[in-house]
Amino acid sequence: MYADYSPLEDDRNLVDIIKDFVSLVSRLGRIDINNKKLGLLLSDSDGLRTDIIAAIKQIRTNTTFTMDKFYNEHSDVLANDLLTTGATILVDTKNSLSELLGNTETSFDQQHTKYKEKILTRINENNSTASDMIQSWLAGDYRNLPRPIVSNLVVTTSASIERTDLKTYGISRTTRSSTAVVGTFQGAPEEAKIGDQNEPSALQFSYIYRIDGSDLEFWNRRRTIAEFGIKELMLPVGMKAPVSEKIKQTFRFGSRKDVEISKEPEFVKVDNYDLMMVSLEGDKTLTIELAEDAAHADTGHFRISYDLSALSNSAMQYEEQHFPGSAISRPKIDYLSKDDSGAPVTRSDVLQIEEIQKNSNISKIQLLGAAILSKIRILQVPQIVQSRGRLEELKTHESEIVIPVSLKQGDYDSLFEFLESVASSFAPYVGKMKERAQVKGELTIREELGSGQRREFSVRADDLKSQLKETEYGNRIGLALGL
Repeated sequence: MYADYSPLEDDRNLVDIIKDFVSLVSRLGRIDINNKKLGLLLSDSDGLRTDIIAAIKQIRTNTTFTMDKFYNEHSDVLANDLLTTGATILVDTKNSLSELLGNTETSFDQQHTKYKEKILTRINENNSTASDMIQSWLAGDYRNLPRPIVSNLVVTTSASIERTDLKTYGISRTTRSSTAVVGTFQGAPEEAKIGDQNEPSALQFSYIYRIDGSDLEFWNRRRTIAEFGIKELMLPVGMKAPVSEKIKQTFRFGSRKDVEISKEPEFVKVDNYDLMMVSLEGDKTLTIELAEDAAHADTGHFRISYDLSALSNSAMQYEEQHFPGSAISRPKIDYLSKDDSGAPVTRSDVLQIEEIQKNSNISKIQLLGAAILSKIRILQVPQIVQSRGRLEELKTHESEIVIPVSLKQGDYDSLFEFLESVASSFAPYVGKMKERAQVKGELTIREELGSGQRREFSVRADDLKSQLKETEYGNRIGLALGL
């Protein structure tokens, strides 16, 4: 509830979520400032190197010139046999000084290179820290992001056989915003609603986590269809003329050869087929790919797409009982193979052929989908992403790669633009918390514990603003939040 006991449009502790968000922005802002200072130091150190090297070269030139001038002015005297030792000392001194200054130049150049490497290492460490911070925060997206953004996220979880070893699965979780929205809700104060002239434009984004499945019980090695508990599963590949019909056609003469060959459904048993790929898109579609031989997946390859709403037991039983082979429940099966010349051939949606559909065991095919669905859902558990996931990419505007490209280049602008958009989706809630607070300048919510007991969570808006005021983007994000 809000401070005035009106219902909150979220079931989470928004005060703590916003505090964590502000802390994240503040820490990233300090990293950006440190990197800019280190970058300036790096640039100035190059100027220093140029000046020092030039000074050493000048000293070396001046020293050689001075000693040569002295020798030339007194060459007739120094040529005397009695002064040969003095002349030799003079030459040796000139050579020693020249060598000393040359070594000093080389040593300084080497030290400067090491100094630059240390600065670059620190910058890279800072960039890595920033990436890790975003990784940890986005791994808990459903816990940390504003509800208007969460409600528009589409998550695709996939596992595909690694082509490098054909033994393990590469697992990824891709999240994207389905629509470019900056959140609002019914009843938000006017100053917090979308359309405010100070509000940044809505931002589309996506991010990818790679998940280490090496120690996951099911996904740590290649699996066959039989391992899902589905036996004697026959999948259709199309319509085929029986051998007897082919023989008859061979011995037909003249116009009789034009008689249409009678065809019948062709099926293959897939119990020992390898599961090549599984992709679960949101709560809508499950797609799987099977191959007879993982090493030659372009031959004898099935792609099956399921509507998730049709994979529930109740829906399957009802549709099979009342609408056998119904187009509402049946999956879409594509069969990929090669013709006699080796050219790829795809037979799309073979179940749409009435004769194939009548002779197919739709229920068993659906059971396979349900069995695989239960396994892929394991990879959607938040703890899996948090403990085994690695943020591989964060992209905005469909093309701007924030992580890793922009951060590695020292450009934090696109990252802060993303965070500013997130802040704008928090703004309606911040506006209502401020409006309904009993203490001016506080963001407060209450939690009903039962038996007449309540718990209160609050934070002063000025405390949040003070964390953000150190940087330009911090101030902008504070304004976007409505602080």
